[in-house]
Amino acid sequence: MTPASAARQDDDTCWREAARLRREHRGWIVIWLAPENCYRAYRRLPRARRDTALSAATPAEMATLIGQAEQAAARAALRDPDTR
Repeated sequence: MTPASAARQDDDTCWREAARLRREHRGWIVIWLAPENCYRAYRRLPRARRDTALSAATPAEMATLIGQAEQAAARAALRDPDTR
């Protein structure tokens, strides 16, 4: 396998992982940014003034960050009775 085809295969794998993350975390936009060699995820969470934007080097790290962001949003909603 040539270096170019190996890089292409790695990039394809990363895009498949981004698609898997989107399926597993509905409502999130997850993309692979090859030039930066990282995953990005975006979503407007309840009570957030701006969209939430996350960056991670691996799919596992991205899944963890998404889970943490969702938990933080849920805790904030419980603290603020006006959101129910």
